[in-house]
Amino acid sequence: MSPRTKEQNEVIRKQRKQEILQAAIRVYVDKGYLASEMGDVADQAGLAHGLVYYYFKNKKALFRELYEYMMEESKGFTKTYFEQEGSVFELFKRYAQIVCERILADPVTQRFYIRISLDVHHLYTPEEFSPFEWIKNFMYQMTLAIEKGIQQGTIQQGDANLMAVQFWGSVSQGMNYLDQVQQELTAQGNPAADQLEQLQKVVDQVVESSVSLFKL
Repeated sequence: MSPRTKEQNEVIRKQRKQEILQAAIRVYVDKGYLASEMGDVADQAGLAHGLVYYYFKNKKALFRELYEYMMEESKGFTKTYFEQEGSVFELFKRYAQIVCERILADPVTQRFYIRISLDVHHLYTPEEFSPFEWIKNFMYQMTLAIEKGIQQGTIQQGDANLMAVQFWGSVSQGMNYLDQVQQELTAQGNPAADQLEQLQKVVDQVVESSVSLFKL
């Protein structure tokens, strides 16, 4: 068998890191940061403990990279999404719909987003990282879209920065509530069809509430 090329090794390296990061999400959601151990992540990924340390020197390094990867994914999606053409009001409505549907489709990943804000202080000092600055950067594209919507006449006049904060706050709280409802319905053993119907009603309410401040 021929030795692997440099490119093949790089593909394997990236794949292995992704496996570790995905395992870390599941461990984190189950245990939180303080109770999570590198061995837990290795077991979840089905890898030797030493291999995890080969890619990440310690737990903080692992969860820092996970946090930054997940936040950049979220910011990148939001930036690309709001660069689309069309009615800004409809864009915000669909955005709220998408993020709520993601809770239902992939609750583990979304619970990571919900919970990680409580643990950022374990990963960074205030001098290293400011959650406020990250949120401001995250919502920047929303602010630009709101300003465009005001110019279009598709959403009402107002302070675009404040409206972005209000919109995201409403969506975030709605996502938290939706996740709680989904967990409760699952624990009660309700039929899948009944759960979906009830959850869709919650999604619709979250969407309408989130975009209500934009209505003319």
